[in-house]
Amino acid sequence: PHARARAHVRPPHARASVTMTDADAVVSEAQDLEKRIHTLSGRIAQLDMNLRTSCDDLTAIRDSMTRLRDAARAIPAGDARRGAAERALYQATLVMRGTGPAGALDGYLKPPRNGKFMKLFLGGAVEIASQRQENRLKVKEEYYSFRDRSTLTYVAWPLILLYLNKERKLRIEAGIPHTGVSLVTIFPVLVQFYWVWMLYFYAALALRENVLVANGSSIRKWWINHHYYSMGMCLVVLTMDVQSDACLNYMSRFLVFTALQGVVMLVQNRYQRFRMYTRVALGKASPMDVAGGEMGGNAGQLKVLYPLLFGLQVMQVYFGASVLVSVALEHGWIDDKHDALILAFLELVEGPHKRLGKGAPRDLDITEFFREWQAPCAGALFIVMGAGNFRATIQTYMNKRRYAKKAKMA
Repeated sequence: PHARARAHVRPPHARASVTMTDADAVVSEAQDLEKRIHTLSGRIAQLDMNLRTSCDDLTAIRDSMTRLRDAARAIPAGDARRGAAERALYQATLVMRGTGPAGALDGYLKPPRNGKFMKLFLGGAVEIASQRQENRLKVKEEYYSFRDRSTLTYVAWPLILLYLNKERKLRIEAGIPHTGVSLVTIFPVLVQFYWVWMLYFYAALALRENVLVANGSSIRKWWINHHYYSMGMCLVVLTMDVQSDACLNYMSRFLVFTALQGVVMLVQNRYQRFRMYTRVALGKASPMDVAGGEMGGNAGQLKVLYPLLFGLQVMQVYFGASVLVSVALEHGWIDDKHDALILAFLELVEGPHKRLGKGAPRDLDITEFFREWQAPCAGALFIVMGAGNFRATIQTYMNKRRYAKKAKMA
C-alpha cells in the first residue's frame, strides 16, 4: 500500500511544469500588465497635477471672497451694486459649502499648518485634513459620539465623589476607625483618578477640535483655548496633596460646578445638534460646523440656554475668587479692616469661616507661596475660564441679534 501511495504522488517539478502555450500566455499578460501600470501612472500624475492646480485656484478664490466681502461693505447702503455683489458672494459661499455638484469644497483648500498643540503631539509634517467629504463628516460624527459618551461620565463621576465625600466626613466625625482599605483611605485615590480622566477628556477634545478646524469647521478659538486652560488646571490639581485641607475644602465646589456644567452639556448635545442640522439645511452653516458643547455660546444657540450659561459663568468666577480670597485670608495677606467684607463673601460659599492670620497683613513669603501654589493657581484659572466663557457668550448673543436685525430689514 505504501508503494501504491508513493506512485500516485507527483513530484514538485511535474506540478510546476507548464506547456509552451501557457508560458507564452504568461509572458504576454505580464507585458500587458506593465503597459497598463505605466498608463495608469501617467493618468494619476496628471490627475494629481490637476488637483493641485484646483486646490490653488480654490484657495485664491477663497481669499478673493474675503477681500470682496470687505469691499462690498464699503459700498454705501441702499446702493443696488452692493446688493448685487452680496448676492453673488452669498451664492459663491453656498457652492463652497456644498451646494455645487462636487459637494463641499473646503477639503480641497490648502490645509493650514498644524498649530503648536498639534505639533506637540503629531509633529508638523502630518496632514490631518481630508479631501473627501464623507471622511470629514465621519470625523465630525465621531466627535459627537465621543462627546455623548464622555458627558455621561462627566456628570456621574462628580456626583459620586460628592456623595462619597459626604460619607467620608460623617465617618470621620463619628470616630469610625479607618485603617486598611476604607472609604476614608480610598477616597483620595478616586479623586486622583477623576482628575486624570478629566485631563484625558480635555486633551481628547482639544485634539479632535483641532482636526475639525483643519477640515473646515468654524470653531471659535476661545472654545479650544478653554480646553487648554482646563488641561492646565487638571495638571495643577494633580500636583496637590489630595489629603490636605486645601484640596479637600476646594474640591467640593469644583465638583458641584462640574456636575452642573455636565447637565448643561447634556442639554446642548441633544438640542443644539438638531438646531445645527437645520442651519446647515438652510445654508446658514457649513456641513462641518459643530454644535456648542460646553459653557461657551455658539452659533444657533438656543435662547433658553443663555440664562443657564450666564449663571454658570458667574458661578465659575465666584468660586475662583473665593479660592483666592480663602488662601489670602488663611495666610494673613489681607488687612483686618477688610475682614468683615471678606468673611461675608466666604460665608456665601462655604459657611462660617475662621481666619488663621491675626493682626496686620503679613508680607508675601515666596517660599510659603510656592509650597502651596496649587490652590491660588487653580482659582486664577477658574476666573480666567469664567471670564472668557462670558465674553464668548456675549459675542455670540450680539452676533445673533445683529443677524436677526439684518434678516428683518431684508
